[in-house]
Order: sequence, then structure tokens, then C-alpha cells
Amino acid sequence: MEESQIKQIIEQQPLHGSALLDPRCKILLLVCIGFVSYFLAGEVVSLALMLVYGLFIAVGNGGKWALKMIAAYIIVAYLNALLRYVQVPVLSVIMSVFGVTLLKLIPIVMMGLWILRTTYMDDLMVALQRMRLPQAVTIPLVVMFRYIPTLRIEYRQIRSTMDIRGISDTLWKRVSHPLATIEYILIPLLMRCLKVTDELAASGTTRGLELECKRYALRPIRFSWPEILVSLLGILFMAALLVLDQTRIGEIILWRV
Repeated sequence: MEESQIKQIIEQQPLHGSALLDPRCKILLLVCIGFVSYFLAGEVVSLALMLVYGLFIAVGNGGKWALKMIAAYIIVAYLNALLRYVQVPVLSVIMSVFGVTLLKLIPIVMMGLWILRTTYMDDLMVALQRMRLPQAVTIPLVVMFRYIPTLRIEYRQIRSTMDIRGISDTLWKRVSHPLATIEYILIPLLMRCLKVTDELAASGTTRGLELECKRYALRPIRFSWPEILVSLLGILFMAALLVLDQTRIGEIILWRV
């Protein structure tokens, strides 16, 4: 394939903005978000984390996804705040813990699924290989990245089949009829999971996933100055959030004492 044809293929790729960053930069930011999210206790700094990284995702083919996750975060935070005024002996504590756990997970899910949607497997393999990671680490990661979108497609196909047969699938029916949910959704999904596992293994073998030779990608994979700048700004921003959060907690403790 000629160089002009390769450039034409690269230019036709729909990714732009932050979605074009090196996969290693995206994974670094995901790890940092997972670490910082579980240590932030303040509501304002947690919302700032969501808004800043929502904007970061929005400029990289993820505008609608970022809006959905930010809206979900605000709704969960509002409901969790209302629980302070509801005093049910055991249920209030359980729902409060569940709400806080959701608030910690939403930033991680937002960033993780965006990485899944904007990262090509070839780029990920090349990036992981240049990190000199063993194949025992790279192959499971690549399979996991490919497996999750495949499960979403399978679930949509199951729902389409249910619609054709006149079986509705709503949230209320899943909760009120758990046995029907297991019969109509979970069991077919588990059977498809077994089939998809064999298909992914065959696909990986066909593409030479187990070969230890040097790999290449159509798009140049380099951890250059944009990735360095974004990584440094992201780490500094999250460190500042941690400092502000800990300072606020310290002031509250001193004020109470």
C-alpha cells in the first residue's frame, strides 16, 4: 500500500480532538481519575472533576456521552442529598452508601467507555508493546477492550429479538419479574458470551495476536508533546483537587474542634 493511500485512510477516520491522543495517555488519565475519584469527599471538587473531564471528552467525539454522564451525576448527587432529610433506620444508610458509590464510579465509567469508543485495537496493541509489557498483560487487555462493545451489540440483538416476538423489556418488568429477566435476557446473553469468546479467540489467532514480532498501526503512535502536555495538566489538575478537598476537610475539623 502506497503512502498516499495510507494517509487517505487515516484522514477518513472519524476521530478528532482528544480522541486522537496516544492510548497510553488515555489509560494514564483513566488510572488517575480512578485514584482521585475515590479520595475526593467534597461535592464541589467532585463536580469540578466531572465537568472538566466531560469537556475533555466532548472535544474528542464524546459530546453526547459526556452530557449524559454529567446529567446522571447531577441527578444521583441531588437524590443522594435528599436522603439527608429522609430518616429511615436502615434503608437510609444503605441508599446513601449506594449513592456515594455511584458518584465515585460515574467519572470512571465516563472515561473508560469513552476510551473504548475512541481507541482502535491496533493502536492499543502497538502502544502496549512499546511499553514493553508482556503478552500475558497485553492480550487480556486487548480482548477485554474488544469484548465489552461486543456484549453491547449482543444485548441489542437480544432486545430486538424480544421486540419481534412481542416481549417488552422495560426497567419495571426487570425489577418486578426477575425470573423472566433471567430467562429472556441473562441466559441468552451467557450463551452468546461463550460463542463470542470462541469467535474472538479465532479472530485473534487469525490476526497474529500471539506473535511476538514488532507491530505497526496505520496511524502513527507516539507519546509526543501533546500527550505529555495533557498528562501533566491532568495530573496537576487532579492533584489540585485533592489539595483543595483535603484543605476543606481540615478547615471543617478545626472549626468543629
